[in-house]
This record gives sequence, structure tokens and C-alpha cells, in this order.
Amino acid sequence: MAVKEYVAPEVKESIGRIDFDWETLELLVSVSRIADKGTAELWFYHKNGTGTSLLHTAQVNLLSTTTVNSVVKRMEKHSETIPWEQVLTQVSSTTMEYQRRGEPSTVIRPISENIQPPDYFVEPLIMKGVPSVIFGDKGVNKTTVALALLGLVSSGCDDSSTGLIGKDGRVGMLDWESNADLTSYTTSRLVAGRTVPYFELPYLRCKQSLTDDIERIANFIQQEQIEVALIDSLGQAAGSDKFDTTGKSVALQFFEVLRQLNLTTLIIAQNSKGDEGKKTIFGSTFYTYYSRNIFELKKATEGEQEVQVALVHQEGNYSQKAEPLGFKIKYSPTAISMVSESVDIGQFKDKINDIESVIQFLKLENKPCTVKAIASAIDKNENRTRVILSTLKKRSQIVNPMTGLWALPAKQHGNGVPF
Repeated sequence: MAVKEYVAPEVKESIGRIDFDWETLELLVSVSRIADKGTAELWFYHKNGTGTSLLHTAQVNLLSTTTVNSVVKRMEKHSETIPWEQVLTQVSSTTMEYQRRGEPSTVIRPISENIQPPDYFVEPLIMKGVPSVIFGDKGVNKTTVALALLGLVSSGCDDSSTGLIGKDGRVGMLDWESNADLTSYTTSRLVAGRTVPYFELPYLRCKQSLTDDIERIANFIQQEQIEVALIDSLGQAAGSDKFDTTGKSVALQFFEVLRQLNLTTLIIAQNSKGDEGKKTIFGSTFYTYYSRNIFELKKATEGEQEVQVALVHQEGNYSQKAEPLGFKIKYSPTAISMVSESVDIGQFKDKINDIESVIQFLKLENKPCTVKAIASAIDKNENRTRVILSTLKKRSQIVNPMTGLWALPAKQHGNGVPF
């Protein structure tokens, strides 16, 4: 049989995928999971008047002549009438051209008429067009607070018990942590508690990382016309929360793919602490570098049905740091109310800095204390407490007057009692 005449295909690009459609050849080739090094997945389909049928799939290095030629030979077994060499050449060259072209250049003109401060969906928490992050300890109600913020945006609410104003926008949720039923349980109670008006939340349960599942996620974002997406949570969405070189690579790839979605994101993350007790986003430091608006959620007190929390602005690339935002959250099986309240940062002090907690405890005791007593006072295990004590000793802020006992130097005690 004669080989059909080759005609250039219709090329359609979407996030994470390029489709090549040869109508005269009754052929569709879909290219996905494209990497800068040239690797990609190829899906070959036969097209006819009634639909498409899958012919073959392959992971190919598009820059390798040997690999591409092997695919050509493989596809010739399906059809001898299709000019496979020209098809694969077109797919390879166009895919790499699309992958490497980047965004078009522009000219920045720094004149006073162009000065526009950042805009927000919820000021100061969700800045338009950039990744905003809420991080904190397990159990500080990060997801509850984030879902309340989505409700404010979805309804464009300007009169809320939270004291926050939401600018109208289409919202959605990408969830690696929970499921639709539990999310519905939380949002329904937020509405019942009059924290937010009624709103509908397009929801997608995710299992693979954002990078590996970008095509499905991008289709969801486009189909629902989402402008603000909640990502719960960063570690699983990125696919790694390690501190090593792998973690760095994954973090950079996560933000690169996130930019392709071209939307505003609110990201929930866990926290990490260094020896000095300073809390940061858990994982590669690049998670902090590339997040443009970062808040830490802290919990002061907790009862059976009530908790006090505060959002503390830790980083802001395009704004000054906002004052801490305080909320009282009341829970019941049928409702969640979230009410704005003034913040006494002293309420959160023992949760903020372990080192300060140790110093304050020893000042109050005014005598040498055991590791066990110190650990109990600051609500940490003994191993963690020993790390804190070791750090303080290296700074000469604490002394070890006898085996198993710790105290402050005489100069740190108002009475001058030597230890």
C-alpha cells in the first residue's frame, strides 16, 4: 500500500499537553509529561468518524534519534500507509520548540501612573496572582481557617464575623489530605455557624503530585474557571518534603508547574523548627523563597468547644507585614463560628520560642533544675529539651552547675545569686 501524502497537523496546546491532529491520516498524537531534557509520553490514537482508539503509548527521549527511530519502526507495524518518520519529526521538533520558547518579552515603564499596589481576594491573606501560605503545627485549625477564607471569596462577603472582606472570585480546592465528605462537613458547619454565607466549592481529590497530575488538575481548573485554589497541603502536592538536593529539585519544579496554572493559590503547609525555635515552612527552604505571602497560624488556648488562634505575618515580598489577626473559633457537631478578636501576642509566646520559654522558667524558679522539670514546664520531650539546653550553653546563656542540673548565669538573675 502507498504511503499517504504528508500534511502538517493541527496543533492544540493545553497545560502539560500538546495534541497533534492529522485529519487526512486519521491520526492523533498526544504529548504529555514533557521535560526540559526532552523526555515525554506519546499517546497514539487512530481517529475515524465515530471516535478514537488507542494504538500505542511510549515514553520517549525526543532528542534521541535512536529512540525516535525505534518508535517509527514500532508504529509501522500498525500502519504502513502513514509517514511515521515525518510524523515523529514533527512531534519532536514542535514539542521542544513549545517547551523552550518561554514567555514573550515586554517593556517595563516605571512612571507614576503605573504604580499599582498589590490587589487581594482577602486582604492581607490572599494576594492576587501569587502563592500565599498558611503554615503551623498540626491541629491549629489551618484547613478550617483556609476554607472560611474561600467562603469569603466565593460569596464576595464584606460583612463577616471574621472581620475580613472577600472580593468576589471563583474558588476551588485541590486536596491531598482529606476527602470530599469531610470537607463538606467542615464547609457546611462554617455556613451553619454564619462564619460565611452559603457557597459552592468545586473540589478535586488528588493522589499524585501536582507535577505528575498536572493535566487532570489543569482541566479541572479550566472547566470550573477557578481563580483562587486552595492546596492542602504543600508536602504531598509537591511530592516531597525533604531537605536534601531532591527536595530542592521538587520544590523548584512545584512552583514552575504552579506558575503554568496562572491562578491565585492559598497553600496549607506544616512547620519546621531550628534549634533556636524559629518556625518555618517544613521542607526545602525554596518553599519559603518562592511563597510570596506567608502567615503562621498559632494556637493560644483550647477548650472542649473553643479555640483561640492568631495569624502572624512572617513574610511579605510585596507588602509590609500586617498586624497579627486573632480569631475565636467555636465548634459543635452542627456549626463552626469564627469571630474576630484582638490579639495579645503574649498568649502565644510559649508557643513561639522554646528558648525564651526555658529562660523564663529558670528565672521564675531561681534555682538549678533538672531536664525533666524543664521539659515538663515547656511541654517538650526530654530529648528536645536537651537540644535547647545545649544551644543555650553554647551561647553562654545557661550553665550546668552540676550533673543533671541547669540554671541561668548569675548575671541573668536580679538577686545575683551565683550558681
